[in-house]
Amino acid sequence: MRLEDQIRNPPVVKLKGHTSNILDLAFNPCYSEVIASSSEDMTIRIWEVAQNDDKTREIKDPLCILKGHKKKVNIIDWNPINYYILSSTSFDCVINIWDIENEKKAFQINMPKKLTSLKWNIRGTLLVGTCLNKYLHIIDPRKKEICSSFYVHNGGKSARSIWIDGIRGNDDYVLSTGFSKNNMREIKLWDLKNTSSPLVNMSIDNASAPLLPHYDESIGIFYLIGKGDGNCRYYQQSEGIIRKLGEYKSCLPFKSFGFLPKQVCDIYKCEIGRVYKNENNTSIRPISFFVPRKNSTIFQEDLYPPIIMHNPKNSSKHWIDGIDLNINRISIKDLTESDLRITKKFKRVPYSCNSIIIEDNFPSKRGSIIRKFTRKFTFFKKSSRKINECNNNEDDNSINNYNYTSSNKNKNSFDSSKDSLNFKLKSFKVKGILNDDGEKQFYNDDGDNEREKSNVMEDEQISEYTQTGKNNLDEKGEDSIYSGKVEKNRNTISKCCDAIRNIKLCLKREKI
Repeated sequence: MRLEDQIRNPPVVKLKGHTSNILDLAFNPCYSEVIASSSEDMTIRIWEVAQNDDKTREIKDPLCILKGHKKKVNIIDWNPINYYILSSTSFDCVINIWDIENEKKAFQINMPKKLTSLKWNIRGTLLVGTCLNKYLHIIDPRKKEICSSFYVHNGGKSARSIWIDGIRGNDDYVLSTGFSKNNMREIKLWDLKNTSSPLVNMSIDNASAPLLPHYDESIGIFYLIGKGDGNCRYYQQSEGIIRKLGEYKSCLPFKSFGFLPKQVCDIYKCEIGRVYKNENNTSIRPISFFVPRKNSTIFQEDLYPPIIMHNPKNSSKHWIDGIDLNINRISIKDLTESDLRITKKFKRVPYSCNSIIIEDNFPSKRGSIIRKFTRKFTFFKKSSRKINECNNNEDDNSINNYNYTSSNKNKNSFDSSKDSLNFKLKSFKVKGILNDDGEKQFYNDDGDNEREKSNVMEDEQISEYTQTGKNNLDEKGEDSIYSGKVEKNRNTISKCCDAIRNIKLCLKREKI
């Protein structure tokens, strides 16, 4: 597999099999090549996408097809500890727990209303879900019962919920997003030990789209994205207190999105999160979240605590029998250290991959001007070095060998097709000075004697080359007659000298 092709021309694989619209996608947390998809055709399909197969561009045969729902399947979620367990819910108000290893249904739980969200906790033992009846439910799938239910939001629109657990959270904390009576979007943090009132009740805005939450259990940050909104807000939870960190704003709305696992982040740039944004179903934009640090090349242990270590040997039978698996963790530095050597090979990434959050990393106008000036300065510096080498090799360091041929027939302008200005430069090291009359003079920087002898173009010389039919000016009165023409032709010749010198520099640049 060529890494260059993965950046410039990434492979696109099409999964074809569903007979209706796809409503949800979920990658397996252990096997990154395994994808689950749910559709309006009432089925769930498990796919395998081989990363090392560059020739495969279309997959029509899934690993297995799960059938058991009577209506469209809108939500699926993998168990974070046991990777052969998958939960799903549909419009038939039923939650199914699937045994992917044996391709069968393990448990089924009936719900009072259709679920609008369904999420596992970090231990993979309980589910949290919100229904259209404005209630939040805590579900034990192995016991096939609802452990707890309580009223969350007063608004008429649907709500969402996730667990706030893990290293920086609490196993009894649940976050819900919904609407108030005044149709204000709000978030609430609940403690399952006391559900009479929330720990935190925070209003967001009065937009109409429901807020979809995503939680990073390693650093305690959760993200709020509204479908159809262009904003992404992120907050931090610590000991029951929520504070806002920032907000990403864009004119293009989120049609859909997906967060990448923590081990994908660049630990040597202090990247704490990355989300793929679907913009109008036409393009996917990666958005990265960074924390500014002075010395980002040093591993930041507070930003990257140990993550869950995946163990593919865990069997679905143990979980179904009621055995709770222990959570093993590994340092993200040890997990990605070998991969960083490959990614750091590329000094440049595509424009669409530019990071735009917490600090705007788009190049500023001032920075672009400095870079352009630096490139030009570097060129002239190289050119001057080449010119100095030429000067040292030349024996005669003068530029007085000007051969002017003028056929001006009573014309004041310089016609390049008729009048020619030919001169041979043995040295390009030319400078310009102003004389007492304010006119520009050209001289060679090799010595004062040669400058006085050959390099200074006197006013009488310029007048001589610009006249037609006269070699010398009359000392008594003809200078006043031709003063206007001389002044114009003097300026014209000065411009021509500058133009020819620039052409010589350009020719030198092409040779370099």
